[in-house]
Amino acid sequence: MTEIANPYGKVALYPGCALDGLGKSYDVSLQLVARDLGINYEKIEDYNCCGALEVKNVNTMAGLLLPARNLSLARQMGANAVMSACPGCHYSLSRTQYFMTRYPKLREKVNSYLEKMGEKQYDMQLLMIHAVEFIYNTVGPEGVKARVKRPLQGLKVAPYYGCLYSRPKAYTLTGYMKMKDDPERPVFMDELLRALGAEVVPFESKTMCCGGPHVYSDVTTSLHLEARILKDAKRNGAELLITDCPLGHVAIETNMNKIAEKYGEDLRMPLVYFTQLLAFAFGHSPDEALLTANLSNPMSVLKRYL
Repeated sequence: MTEIANPYGKVALYPGCALDGLGKSYDVSLQLVARDLGINYEKIEDYNCCGALEVKNVNTMAGLLLPARNLSLARQMGANAVMSACPGCHYSLSRTQYFMTRYPKLREKVNSYLEKMGEKQYDMQLLMIHAVEFIYNTVGPEGVKARVKRPLQGLKVAPYYGCLYSRPKAYTLTGYMKMKDDPERPVFMDELLRALGAEVVPFESKTMCCGGPHVYSDVTTSLHLEARILKDAKRNGAELLITDCPLGHVAIETNMNKIAEKYGEDLRMPLVYFTQLLAFAFGHSPDEALLTANLSNPMSVLKRYL
């Protein structure tokens, strides 16, 4: 397909630990969707963990230096923007950008460490974007609709963005830039799903925390939060929970049996990455989109569209 010009310039994908691990189906389906839509990105090689949400609580400098090295690598590639599919990674990279921009002395210190590591200083010339924003702002809902080969009319979905896709807005710039989503009530994924023919149900829990980072340290709280998300989606008639966060996706899927045991079997619901649903609607087989790899068996719902 003809390459589509995008408003971001050259985009570098920061895959993070998730996309090369438990979120592999997210990575594969993102590649399929980007190819079908004619939008390009280049993966950052030799990247390191961004420190996720935990490192900053243990070592402040490490919590900034780990993301900064990835940003430096992206600039060495000539990138203008860094795309993350994981909101946790998006948060970490955006947080580092925020602090290095706001505090010049801190920026000097981080860059001095980068030089000691043999990397180039980070020049602060990148925009952080999420995969949802990338697709929405390059081709938009109309571009997505034009690629649909398997319309999903009648499918009721609840788009779960998670708590870090659009917040805190001081880091993510949501609400401040034209190409950014609303910080409290995001709609970009909703509109992409509607372009597939799906019905997006009302879903107040779309930005609620799932407790993913504490799924092992505080199981009780995590299960409660995840059950609330599933209950809200079920109450509004959703057949699938659509995700853009590998941490939230894996946390809810792996806890599904525990949630059902504690809060009721009626809360069971298949989960699908938004890119998997796009790839499926674009005509890719369940195996190609790795829908058959999802623990929650989304094909029990989607088989009627084959």
